[in-house]
Amino acid sequence: MTNTAPQSTLDMVFANSTAQNQISALMLGSFPFPASGKSALCFYGTYGTGKTTYAHIFCDEFERARSGKAINNKPHFVSCQKVAKITSIMQNCNAIASTLSFNESSLHYFIFDEVDNLTSDAQRALKVFLNTPNTVSVLTTNYLEQLDKGMLNRCVTINFNAADPTSIRARVEQILRDQQLCLSADEIDEIVRNSDGSWRDIVPNAMMLAQPIAPPPRPNNLRLIK
Repeated sequence: MTNTAPQSTLDMVFANSTAQNQISALMLGSFPFPASGKSALCFYGTYGTGKTTYAHIFCDEFERARSGKAINNKPHFVSCQKVAKITSIMQNCNAIASTLSFNESSLHYFIFDEVDNLTSDAQRALKVFLNTPNTVSVLTTNYLEQLDKGMLNRCVTINFNAADPTSIRARVEQILRDQQLCLSADEIDEIVRNSDGSWRDIVPNAMMLAQPIAPPPRPNNLRLIK
């Protein structure tokens, strides 16, 4: 199956210019991070807007921006939908954070996916972990209002709600061009209107309806050159 998922920050369609500027500031270092008690990001927004996908991309690119080298220790991923015992999860995370990182930056990276599934006690335990030195964590959630305020205070919150339809259309058109496919702007706009910003709906529907780009017609008056 063709991989149409974003491969870099350049492939992302952010909710608004504020979110895009926040990411740029983090990558460029104009927003000191992790520093001053901020050691995590919280990507919040509706379903299917790329929060988890971009969490991995961010960690990879932040390490390269920070150290100039590719990431070696990949992010430790925790699916909070499946967390049964937060104590054992935090013990594991603390054990990882206490070891030597093979990343040039000496940072350890963690992704906590769908943290709104955690109980209040579990969120408080995660809040304590976010104080751990030399760590960068990315939290994702569909429900920002359900998160512990103290935990959020340790995060840079970044809006991942549905982007502007025009920006989404431009990205869809690029994806289709890369696949040698085409679809009219009106058809793409109709898909976007019915998607609530979810790329899980937008891309498959666009790929299903798109047609192959027709090759240019061959001229019929070619002359043989001797």
